[in-house]
Amino acid sequence: MSEVKYAFDSRLDTDYLESLYEGDKEHASMIFEQFSLAIRGQLQEIEYHFAEGNSEQFRLKVHKVKPTFSFVGLPNLTSQAELIENQCIEYASVGHVAQLYIDFRNNVLELIPVIENELEKLKV
Repeated sequence: MSEVKYAFDSRLDTDYLESLYEGDKEHASMIFEQFSLAIRGQLQEIEYHFAEGNSEQFRLKVHKVKPTFSFVGLPNLTSQAELIENQCIEYASVGHVAQLYIDFRNNVLELIPVIENELEKLKV
């Protein structure tokens, strides 16, 4: 009898997730849950430093959250975060990354429900 393979949401990088978790739903669920529990607070910290114009703290918070996106199948957000981080280093001003950040933030907010829904599916 063949084992039914878990199918991740198509809005996620399914190939990457399949190679990362190799069918281990329990491990995937743990990572997705950690992401879901932390992301809103991390976004608040990023937003705070952006609004304050503190480029270095903003960059550090973006750097901290950057790798977590790949672990939940969102490597495009990891790339966006890296671009923001690099632009902060180059220009040392949040003003130079404002549109990049707004696009990034909107993408993250749009995809949080996808991750949360995926978490619920993984727990079944």
